[in-house]
Amino acid sequence: MIPRNNITALTLRLPSPSDAVAFYSTMLGMSVIAESGSTAACAFNPAACKLVFQQADVSDFVQRSNGFYWKIGITVDNLQVAVQFLREQGVAVTPPKQFQEIGYLSHLTDPAGFPVELLQRGFDGRELPVAHGHPIGVQGALAHITLRVTDIDRAQRYFGSTLGMRLMSVQPVNDYGFCLYFYAWSTEVLPDPDLESVSNREWLWARPYTLIELQHLQQKDAVVHVASSLEAGFDGFSFGASADEQPTEVPAGEILRCL
Repeated sequence: MIPRNNITALTLRLPSPSDAVAFYSTMLGMSVIAESGSTAACAFNPAACKLVFQQADVSDFVQRSNGFYWKIGITVDNLQVAVQFLREQGVAVTPPKQFQEIGYLSHLTDPAGFPVELLQRGFDGRELPVAHGHPIGVQGALAHITLRVTDIDRAQRYFGSTLGMRLMSVQPVNDYGFCLYFYAWSTEVLPDPDLESVSNREWLWARPYTLIELQHLQQKDAVVHVASSLEAGFDGFSFGASADEQPTEVPAGEILRCL
């Protein structure tokens, strides 16, 4: 069930929308929703969240371990099939790995340098058959947008109180010094009311809507890097009730002012 309010678009500022469209459509199997001189958009499902690429006179994205914008997460039913396909196309992708009790995942980067996480809906060993068609496109969904924060109280006030989103899952990763918080507008009943329960996680990865993932950096001296206007980077997201209604824009600058 897709919530009445749902994230409808993620906008990324980058040097070449056409290169991004070629990669996301050919390699990841997204459909091209729109393409003009300075803007392009792709999506797995036109009724769900789309990626919008906005051309800007900027340098390539510099991936930082502490960047405010980290990645998108794409969920699939069979990670091994997705990784094998990408490797056959010459795309560098990390080997599938069960990361603690979070998920079975791999990572790659797009032509502009933006990170992409491939996350299997089931944990390692729970792969499902893939239908005929594009090996990733037929099973992919834009599952989450990951932002890094250092003040989790302010971040929760913004996403919870200001935007009215619901905290769906809390996933501590203490060995690595961070904790993950997932937000959506969903009213679905969780399999387990305990937000830290591992039993909720595979259920969460199977949701048909896009979540906000906050990675809270827990170190006292942690600093988050915000891309300047001279760098490729995150421009914000939008949400709305349906494709027929004007979406509400949430610019990156607004989020940062509240965090």
